[in-house]
Amino acid sequence: MKKTITTIIAFMVLQTSMFGWHESFTTDATPDASGDIVSDLNWSWWGWGGIEVTNGELVLTVPDPGTDPFDLNTCWVQIDQSIDANAEITPGDFEIWIKMKISTDGTPDGDDQFHAAIAIDPDFLSNLNVYTSAVVPAANMVGGYYFATDEFSSGTSAAVTYESWFWEKIVASGDTVSVWTFADGDSPSDDAQHVFTTEGVTNAAPTFIIVGAFNDDSSSVHISDVYYNEAPALGIGDNVTIASGYELNQNYPNPFNPVTHISYTIPTSGQVKLTIYNVLGEKVSTLVNDVITPGTHTATWNAENMPSGVYFYRLDAGSFSQTNKLLLIK
Repeated sequence: MKKTITTIIAFMVLQTSMFGWHESFTTDATPDASGDIVSDLNWSWWGWGGIEVTNGELVLTVPDPGTDPFDLNTCWVQIDQSIDANAEITPGDFEIWIKMKISTDGTPDGDDQFHAAIAIDPDFLSNLNVYTSAVVPAANMVGGYYFATDEFSSGTSAAVTYESWFWEKIVASGDTVSVWTFADGDSPSDDAQHVFTTEGVTNAAPTFIIVGAFNDDSSSVHISDVYYNEAPALGIGDNVTIASGYELNQNYPNPFNPVTHISYTIPTSGQVKLTIYNVLGEKVSTLVNDVITPGTHTATWNAENMPSGVYFYRLDAGSFSQTNKLLLIK
């Protein structure tokens, strides 16, 4: 029994909460004097390049080229829980979806790029120890970039092109990062377009930075959605593939104390019920009982007033029903 409890506690320590968030930039915003940008979530602008949230898009530009600390034409914006309490970042174990478009009024150039900094050394401004997932529309390129050595590993993707909306999906498992890109209206392939490692960063900071890099002031990056540890509901309104079926995912963290999150996917609108039961089959909580739109959703259970033990959660949606087990340890 002692060995079992020790194993469960060790699992709890290692488990990441992975509470997801979504920024849709529905609130127009410009940076204040301190660089804060308050849209649906709070972001922090680094002070070079140009940035605004307008018409449902975060727009990155360089109205004054060559003003960043590296003598490059870039614009940086950052988010984490020190900036917005809801923006949990989980280095080495995450799934990010970004919907974007890169535009230019000038000549296509390989210096027009988008970077998502996903493995960041706390001292990266001095040691340049940071990895990004990068896309380059002039070359239809998707890849990984290591700032410390200026190394770019890459694959190709026809979706990465100027003036077209596309998605970038980035998944990290330890120091292995897999990247997909696909046109808005399509869905990701089974295999990633590029896989790279981030072994140079051994203690990544829990922060997320997105960067627009440009040849000159004729280009811009437009971002309409950022999902972090939460999958987009790719529905008809976006002209993309609808969720193909029902799915009830394992809660996270598990074991937990006292809060856990349960995500589920439904392919069509309808009445959805998500219920918690104890081992006697008695209902102890109803998390969802409403008409829900298609896509992936997350519900949270706070079991602060419940005793330790095994519980079950059941999803009922249309003719679909599934029950999973979860473990509360206090």
